[in-house]
Amino acid sequence: MTKYADTKTQNLDDLIAVEEPLQIVIIHKGDEKEAPLTITMRSPGNDFDLAIGLLYSEGIIQTIDDIANIRYCALVDEANRQNKLKITLKPTIDVNIANIQRSFLSNSSCGICGKQLLEQFFENIQPVQIPSEKIPIAKILNLPDHLKAAQLLFKHTGGIHACALVAFKGGILTVKEDIGRHNAFDKLIGDQLTKRASFANTIAVLSGRIGYEMAQKAAKAGIPVIVAIGAPTSLAIDIAKKAGICLIGFVKKNSLNIYTNPEYIQTN
Repeated sequence: MTKYADTKTQNLDDLIAVEEPLQIVIIHKGDEKEAPLTITMRSPGNDFDLAIGLLYSEGIIQTIDDIANIRYCALVDEANRQNKLKITLKPTIDVNIANIQRSFLSNSSCGICGKQLLEQFFENIQPVQIPSEKIPIAKILNLPDHLKAAQLLFKHTGGIHACALVAFKGGILTVKEDIGRHNAFDKLIGDQLTKRASFANTIAVLSGRIGYEMAQKAAKAGIPVIVAIGAPTSLAIDIAKKAGICLIGFVKKNSLNIYTNPEYIQTN
């Protein structure tokens, strides 16, 4: 690249965030049916976690035990082998692939739209488990710095989002990075499911804004608190209210905004 600074130009090497497609194919009904589910643009790495988290967030699986096998496709050329995943569901798991594919197409093209779709969307939001203890506000204020310190890819490229899961009592449980905010969250959820770890009394810390899809993923996983450096959307706030999630945005060193369920936070 050519860098311009202080009226001078230099030819320098630069570290760039990698962006590649990942196709996810579902095999269900005892290997009888194979169906492409979606293609997502992601940062390579933690692909199994990403796929597992995505299937869980979309309600295709309920536990990690619903998956019989997950693997990269061996029938594609070497250059693209790491960009196609096949996930075999157990024979007892029956899914309506056509409906799911339509849902992915709708969400990728125009998002959640229309009164009927909104009503159906909110019907699937279930209350999270109410936290058994309050979180000191000092801990919340320190979370952006802890997340930034753990963002290795962002440090080198400046083009990566991150999502961390933090215990109410203790530190960071896991951190995932990706060019896509939702991908980072799916990787985090998939990692926890694979570990068979609980989401109770945990905080999701986001490097950017809080859109509806991030609030929905937290609600599905049962994460009771979302903390973000950026702003929430109105639909994210509505989902947080419905699910009983404490949603916190614009977190800085000495200030933050609590949009829902402030009783989860100890402010004195």
